Amino acid sequence: MIAVERNGAAVLAVDEKVERLDAAGIDPIWRTDSVPEVPNSGVVPDVVGFPDPGGVWVIGWVLAPGRIGDNDNGIVDMDEHAPGFHRTDSVDVHVLLEGTLVLELDDGVEIELCAGDTVVVNGNKHRWHNRGDETARAIVTICGASRNDRQEI
Repeated sequence: MIAVERNGAAVLAVDEKVERLDAAGIDPIWRTDSVPEVPNSGVVPDVVGFPDPGGVWVIGWVLAPGRIGDNDNGIVDMDEHAPGFHRTDSVDVHVLLEGTLVLELDDGVEIELCAGDTVVVNGNKHRWHNRGDETARAIVTICGASRNDRQEI
């Protein structure tokens, strides 16, 4: 991570392999639990969970072939009547790097994503499927948000 400036020049602050958390396929890359400030140290705390409003979490995420994303990772409240369906108080920007994924919305609409595709999940109820033959790998930037009851769309 290029993060800290020394005498006006950027320096490499962190250069290490990211270790996967036991929480089903999450690779913590960067995190702040409040509005980001620069420069920063690039230290990733051992916190697992969605950030509060203003906080940001960048993760790698993997989903094996033939699976739905139904592991709550200890951080997501899953719908007990519809495995894998959940929603979070966040805006999540998913960039699919490898494989294919299907994003299913609670109204039954399915959106197929291929490597190179990007989708923004805006706090809505959804679930993920990997119906392909290879592991799906994504980079996800999660921005903590406040939920309101407006229905403007």
